[in-house]
Amino acid sequence: MVGRRTAVLLVFIALALLAVSQPQSVSAQDYSFTLDQENMLVTVLRDGSVDLDYKFRFGNVSSLDYDFGVDVGLPNDAYDLSTATAAIIVDGNRFGPRELRDSPYIEVGVAVELDRATIDAIRSSGSFILEFHINDPEMVYRNDLQEGTAGVVVRPTWFSADYQRGNTASINATILLPEGMSNASEALWLEANPFDPIYVDEETGRLAATWRYENVDPGQQAAGAYDVGVGFPDRYVDVVYVPPEGDGFLGNLGSLICLLLPLIVMAFIIGIVVMAVRSAKGRREDYFDPKMNVVGAGPRRDLTAVEAAVVSERPLEMVATMILFGLERKGMVKVLSDERPMRLQRLADRGEHKYESDYMLAITADGTLDRVLLRRALVDLIKSTSTKLKGFDLEATKKYYETIAEKAWQQVKDAGTPQEFASVLKERNEWMMLDPDYQGRMRRDIWPLPILIGYPRPAPGGGGAPDIGGMARDYVDKVRTTSQNLVDDMRGMAQDVVGQTKPRPSPPAGTRVRSSGSSCYCACACACACACAGGGR
Repeated sequence: MVGRRTAVLLVFIALALLAVSQPQSVSAQDYSFTLDQENMLVTVLRDGSVDLDYKFRFGNVSSLDYDFGVDVGLPNDAYDLSTATAAIIVDGNRFGPRELRDSPYIEVGVAVELDRATIDAIRSSGSFILEFHINDPEMVYRNDLQEGTAGVVVRPTWFSADYQRGNTASINATILLPEGMSNASEALWLEANPFDPIYVDEETGRLAATWRYENVDPGQQAAGAYDVGVGFPDRYVDVVYVPPEGDGFLGNLGSLICLLLPLIVMAFIIGIVVMAVRSAKGRREDYFDPKMNVVGAGPRRDLTAVEAAVVSERPLEMVATMILFGLERKGMVKVLSDERPMRLQRLADRGEHKYESDYMLAITADGTLDRVLLRRALVDLIKSTSTKLKGFDLEATKKYYETIAEKAWQQVKDAGTPQEFASVLKERNEWMMLDPDYQGRMRRDIWPLPILIGYPRPAPGGGGAPDIGGMARDYVDKVRTTSQNLVDDMRGMAQDVVGQTKPRPSPPAGTRVRSSGSSCYCACACACACACAGGGR
């Protein structure tokens, strides 16, 4: 994006904060900023991918600690981390990131970690600019409304009002159409949100469609009021992806109507398309599909926390983490190393449940987990849980375990002493992990508890009552590390599981386009390009 006149934005960023371990810690609620500008540039490439260039201007930044970082949410989990670059600019001084990695705080995205010098500079200035670049495959989708066309649709994602003060001052978005396309009359647009001008970008020689907005309400962004998209003849790209059929994924799915028109026939409606939109609480693979669900039959009340996580379709990384935590708590498995891939030691031959025994069988002689056996264990767990749901009401079961999880959180918060807190947290943590906002609630509800229940935080190096904030941080760190490091490419293994428990339908015979393996389908007939919503630090 640096050096481009037309540089502009789109896609989710979640700025957040880990609480500091000093006596006067800063909670997530204390952190705030204004978003003075979001710029996005989307460059459509022939291979069906896009280059994404973002530029964010943050002002009035307050209450930073040295764990501060920026999490950039991305349209799908096919992004190529090796192509990611970032720069932080503070008062004209340019800093590089300390690290770029898969974000542990949002489901699909990259964490831009900052070093101490950069954070000190931001503290002094109170504002900074972040420039970010990455290539994201599987972004060009077939337009079923007009034969021979394809396109890209993207939703500018929003910040939580817990962090952002006021509306976003301005959003600028530009999509550079495929190379070789020079006839502007071939471009298609979203009827509800046509581009402003379409012109030839002097630097690249490509047609450029642009959108400009001011004083943007993040809530309206979330509702799709600022979606941008463009369609074009598919001969200008080599790869086009097929929109998934059916719902395909869990979440509160809504339908948004997208109408595409040719540029030269503005009054003619090309068609109507359904846009599947995921819940703002996070997107998860739809891997659980009980076949004998009986509405009105009542909930199944005897599931374990792990089985309840399957019913709730928590990410499979979290399910695998919950199994390991249970085995570790029962003294059946010991963690030797939490470096990727983790190394474990089996201390028992069998677990209390079949999925625990299957999990332990996946531990190899060198302590790592055998991917094939772990995948089989997760597949069998999903299938056996589905069998248990026969004759019961799926939605009633989900609500029942949501209530159980909420009671677990309340029991921890009601602990009268730090010692009681430690005991209850150890016992109830697996049920608390059913909450999709586990890390966020730990930050908001648990870390401040020493103050709330009247026990001061222990001074560094001192004795006294247990440090509740420290214990809660340890749990969050352990969940994050384990879910990332169990095996190499845990996300890819989870997708393999989904392929066995709920495979996608095959495309019609003779089709020339490639099916998508993306975990995000948020667009109309043109593209899977909505930024995934979710947490942050």
